Amino acid sequence: MLQQYRQILAQNHWCSEKEPLSKAQQEWLLHQGSLTQKLLQVSRQFNVEITQQKWVTKASENYSKYWLREVLLKEEDQPWIFAQTLVPQATIDNVAQDLPILGDQAIGLWLFPQKPERISLEWQFDEHSRMYMRRACYLLKGYPLEIYELFLADFPYF
Repeated sequence: MLQQYRQILAQNHWCSEKEPLSKAQQEWLLHQGSLTQKLLQVSRQFNVEITQQKWVTKASENYSKYWLREVLLKEEDQPWIFAQTLVPQATIDNVAQDLPILGDQAIGLWLFPQKPERISLEWQFDEHSRMYMRRACYLLKGYPLEIYELFLADFPYF
């Protein structure tokens, strides 16, 4: 299942238009603040399950090293969102040394108190799985990081 989620997130048909999203979808996919904080407002038992954390190399970027963190954001035992965080080594080295040791803390609870600058926020829809996803690019004290979030089939758009 995780491999399928990774393949869906690897698509590259991002857009930033509000249409044709419903009002409820817009409120989640185009949310400007911390998605974690928004989830905490509607969740009774929010938790984070780490599925993978490791250093990866991107051949497309001259073999640059990135910290990859993948998690499931869950309500009790029900996965709602599969999330990937991709952080260049320079970002880790200079402004995010504690990111690789966050454990099961949600990235938003660590990131947003530091007031990152959002560079972009985009979404796309996967026709095959019928799931929506979003991608947010940030600068943290001038250093980049990306967060990808796949809203799983059972996600309730409240």
